[in-house]
Amino acid sequence: MIAGRMVGGRYLLLDELGRRGFGPTHRAEDRITGRTVAVTEIALPAVAGVRERLLTEVRAAGRLRHPSVVGVLDLVTDRSSAGDMREYLVTEHPEARPLGAVVETAPPSPRQVALVGRDVLAALRAVHADGGTHGGLDADAVLVTADGRALLTDVGLARAVGPRPGGNGAPAAPEGGDTPAADLWCLGAVLREAAGPRPSAGSALATVLDGLTADDPAERPTHDRAAELFERGARPRSPGGDLGRNRWILLGVAGVLAVVVVVLLVLAVL
Repeated sequence: MIAGRMVGGRYLLLDELGRRGFGPTHRAEDRITGRTVAVTEIALPAVAGVRERLLTEVRAAGRLRHPSVVGVLDLVTDRSSAGDMREYLVTEHPEARPLGAVVETAPPSPRQVALVGRDVLAALRAVHADGGTHGGLDADAVLVTADGRALLTDVGLARAVGPRPGGNGAPAAPEGGDTPAADLWCLGAVLREAAGPRPSAGSALATVLDGLTADDPAERPTHDRAAELFERGARPRSPGGDLGRNRWILLGVAGVLAVVVVVLLVLAVL
């Protein structure tokens, strides 16, 4: 794609975005609504029925309405700058970077990883509740905003058109297949890579990552259990850590005992 070109008679291409999608991705202006969107050029493989599969996945993704899912807005067919016909996927354009790029710049803290896990898990819950799966969850399918929120993108695209060009492919669950359980395993694998060796053994984050990447799907936590653990891992620690929390507990108990003693002394005098 070339900046300044119009796609579908509607989307004016602007600067290219620095993320690895299923083809070149540009920030673009919707000339009808004035909205800023993202437009990704997709070169379909020469396989029978691939465009029909892409349409099916785009329609399913377009139905999703969730704050942690990047919305799919349109799919148009137009000529590329080389003159051949391509598909152009139009999505929302959040100000966010792929998790892989975030990790390369500055490895996130365990709490930041837990926050990402919480948001992506909520997005996957919405996908699964709609009867679908992501089917290709990797570090480039997770976008992270400046304030640490995470968004899930590219739902169903790998299933429709194959893995990202030039990529190593999404992690694959031990049992194989394209299921909600496999999505959860991929989430655990992506977050384990992002967290590195930093989560403390026995912490909420370590527990949920160990659970999500269990070889046996039956041993993986449910959405509810994983959400509970991510929520615990995302809570800010008190300045003194466990010692600080214990100090406040002891002070509270001491205060209650002091009140009891004063009441007993007053009763004794009366």
